[in-house]
Amino acid sequence: MHAHSPSQSYRIPVSASPHHPSSSSSSSLLRSSTTAGSPSSSSRDYLSRPRARRSSSGHRPNQSPLRSAYDHAATWLTARVVGRTGLRRWMLVVALGLGAALYLTRSGAATAAWSPRKGAADRRVALSPEGVPVVDRSTLDKLRLLEIHLGADEDDPAIDPVDEHRDVRYTARKRPGGTHDLDRPPLVVDIPDYVKPDPSAPPNPDKVPADVLDYDVCGATDGRPCQFLIPAWLGEQETKAQQHLYQLGLLALALNRTLVLPNVSKSRLGTCYRNPFAFYYSEASLSDLGIRTISQADFVVWTIRRDRQPSAQVVTMANAKAGYPQGAVEIDSASDPALVPSKPTRNLCLRAPRTRLDFAGHSPLAMYPPEGYHKSEAGRLGFGESVINTLRSHEVGSRSSRASSSRLAAFALPDVLAFNYELRFPILSPAVAANLAPSSSSSSDGVALVQEPLPFAHFPYAETWTSLADVVASRLSPFVAIHWRTETLPPANLAPCASSLLAKLAALKREHPSLRHVYLATDYPIEQLDPQLAPSVDPGTEVAHSGTFAKSVTEQHHVAMRRFLRDFKRTFAPGRGRAAGPPLELTTFSKEQAALAQGDDGASLPPRLAAQLANLTSPTLSPATSSSTGALDDDPVSVSARAQATLRSLGTLDSGLYGILDKLVAAQAELFVTGVPGAGSSTAGACAKLSSFTTQLVGAREVLWDEQGGATRGGGGEGPSGDEGEGARAGEQGVLVPGRLWNTVAHFSLSGKEVD
Repeated sequence: MHAHSPSQSYRIPVSASPHHPSSSSSSSLLRSSTTAGSPSSSSRDYLSRPRARRSSSGHRPNQSPLRSAYDHAATWLTARVVGRTGLRRWMLVVALGLGAALYLTRSGAATAAWSPRKGAADRRVALSPEGVPVVDRSTLDKLRLLEIHLGADEDDPAIDPVDEHRDVRYTARKRPGGTHDLDRPPLVVDIPDYVKPDPSAPPNPDKVPADVLDYDVCGATDGRPCQFLIPAWLGEQETKAQQHLYQLGLLALALNRTLVLPNVSKSRLGTCYRNPFAFYYSEASLSDLGIRTISQADFVVWTIRRDRQPSAQVVTMANAKAGYPQGAVEIDSASDPALVPSKPTRNLCLRAPRTRLDFAGHSPLAMYPPEGYHKSEAGRLGFGESVINTLRSHEVGSRSSRASSSRLAAFALPDVLAFNYELRFPILSPAVAANLAPSSSSSSDGVALVQEPLPFAHFPYAETWTSLADVVASRLSPFVAIHWRTETLPPANLAPCASSLLAKLAALKREHPSLRHVYLATDYPIEQLDPQLAPSVDPGTEVAHSGTFAKSVTEQHHVAMRRFLRDFKRTFAPGRGRAAGPPLELTTFSKEQAALAQGDDGASLPPRLAAQLANLTSPTLSPATSSSTGALDDDPVSVSARAQATLRSLGTLDSGLYGILDKLVAAQAELFVTGVPGAGSSTAGACAKLSSFTTQLVGAREVLWDEQGGATRGGGGEGPSGDEGEGARAGEQGVLVPGRLWNTVAHFSLSGKEVD
């Protein structure tokens, strides 16, 4: 009988089974099978054969197929998972899992993998309390400007005759009723807060009708507004910036605009500087050349007093750009219209409240010249003519206009062009500018009657600085001036060039025993090595010689300059040398500045110069330059005191004045010496860099030489090339006169040999 166990399994007793032999017979069979083969063969059979699973079906003949499958699964799980092999597998899985978790924890990857995504909420459209979607208006403005720039909102379906699908797109951009939906303003979800006026603010000047003010300022009639060109940023320092300003003056002439004279400071020109143009130069510098001008201060007043805001556009003149071998014009419709797109951090200082210029109506414009345009005059002038045509172009004007979404709509040229000027080479000549300039009157053959401006000439400096240089030159006369620019000079050249310079000075002293001073103008801050060259001038501050020299100064510069000062004292000390006459004394403008400010050796300023210096005003000047009440006193003692205080504060007033005064003093020296320059921008084998500073100085001396008619009363003397005339060498036709030029330029070389 089969008995059913509580575990729902069937148990079959072996002794009661009718189908199996007795237990004794079973034992005998087992024993016989065991002894029939050797133990080794039995082991080999066991190892070589797969282990057979015992099936319970043979023991449970009445079991259902489902139950049989369940038993098979239970047997497999018991053998594979719970058994020895299964346990090893589970241990391996657990070990790998723990190792991976430890690695992810240490590297921080686990935290990053399970951390929630950031920024998802930021990308959602914000909702107002009423549930209305809120979008930043500036984003819509940028999209609108891009649409205008790319011409995607053109109203005329025939604007592109090649486009086969233009009619479909044009119809889709209209409402079903036929009304345009292009200029529908976006939903306004925020109203700006009312800003209460400041009662302490100064009152705005009375507004003047545009036509009346324009007539007073620039003589505009017939409804034409004043049109200006303002150099907002110029890329190089004072000497070369003069040439760039002249080029912009020619461009203003060709475009029938008035040139705004930019402010100046620290040897730079631009709208962000504090001192007016007349602080450095004569205010008539460009008008004397035939270019119509206005000061920056008067221009700003014009923008503020005009009842209609003047429109303005930023124009960049950049150097050749990679990817534009033939040149290009860029119109940036998505940038801030008052900034330079390629230099967004460059401030042009023309926003409100400085001016009332309105840049919103015009996109910034950038023009790039073709590659290699500067290598020929034809290439430069060709690019200049293309610039004029571009600024007059209807296509460029319509594309850069932000006043309308249609390129076919009428547009107006901006009243003001604000230039970011980065070019290094001239692109216009006076003849080209005059020929391209518009004019209301013409000759009988139809040629425009525009007077051709004069060629470029360096601007005359302000009377204050020329008078001060005259005083310094008269104190030093007769003297030799040296301009030695060491910036970018190979440091290995410094020591031999210094020795060559000393030899040149010794030769000049032997030829001209009356020489008393050596005036040194250099970009190296030599006053730091010898405090006597800058006594009591702005204590605690350094005398600036060059805004870029600190980038290339080396220890070899210091060593060479220390040796030069030491050898100079040994060579030209009192009682040394074979030359007769007084010893040579080394000086700089800083040293002469201190002597004039302190009244040393009876030094005094002419009354007119003292009054000019006393009346200079600047926020950086010390309180000693003005009276306690702020009013200027005409008492001579007070004027002299204020002038001396201003003289001591020149470096604080404007460090760029040192370079200007160096040029003015050296231009009046009886003798002038400079190093042999390298070829082009190279300084290999040279004692100086080819400098626009030196070029301007030599040019001024050549003009003065011609005006003086020679160096001696008898017509003899040294010629413009630096060679002495027969009369000067023999002393037959006259004597050298102090206060007049004895040469224009002489040179010292790396080898020490005479090169003049």
